[in-house]
Formats: sequence, structure tokens, C-alpha cells
Amino acid sequence: MYRILRIVCSVISAAAVAACIFIFVYLGAMWGVITLVGAAAFFGLTLLFRSLQIKEEMKDNPPPAKGDFITGKRNDDCE
Repeated sequence: MYRILRIVCSVISAAAVAACIFIFVYLGAMWGVITLVGAAAFFGLTLLFRSLQIKEEMKDNPPPAKGDFITGKRNDDCE
């Protein structure tokens, strides 16, 4: 689910940035700045959905424990 939301938000952000120059020229500075803020918001949502997707994937499939044949398997938080 997060992957789809991530793709949609990144496409909207890229389209807004691409259209921003035309919006600045034809509609004025205020609408151009609003478009830039909207693109930045969608980029922020892209990063948010990316972190949520990584957390969900780590919960479903945790990384293997590290270690060698002498010390055995160890977690990263063990010292």
C-alpha cells in the first residue's frame, strides 16, 4: 500500500515541479510559490511513505542476526 502511495506522491511532485515554470510565467508569483509548496509537501509525503514502507518490510521480514561461528548469532544491540 505504501509503495503505491509513494509512487503517486512522487509523480504528483515531479509534475508540479515541471509545471511550476509555466505557472510562474502565466499565473504569477503567488501561484508559482503555492505550486512549489505543494510539490514540497508531496515530496515530504513521498519520504514519509518510504520510511513507513521500510518499517513495515522490516517488521514482516527482519534482517538475519550477525555473528560468526565462534561467538554465535548476535543482535546489533548486544555489546
